[in-house]
Amino acid sequence: MSFSRWYRKHRAANVSLMACAGFLALALWGWGVSWQDMGLYLLITVVLLGTIVGAAALAGWLLHKVRQRSRDSSDKL
Repeated sequence: MSFSRWYRKHRAANVSLMACAGFLALALWGWGVSWQDMGLYLLITVVLLGTIVGAAALAGWLLHKVRQRSRDSSDKL
């Protein structure tokens, strides 16, 4: 696959990543946010995202167990 075809296919993701990098660079350079603050915000984001993913995985596992139990009880009848 040629680079131009790949670029056209992933253009929105590339532009979004460049905009995000520009915003972070502006925060560091223009607004005086320190690297330590950026790292702290990254850590908070990762912890919150991990909590959300963990809660979703737990909910999915619980739904699986409930459906499995109801299927097992209906098979006995």
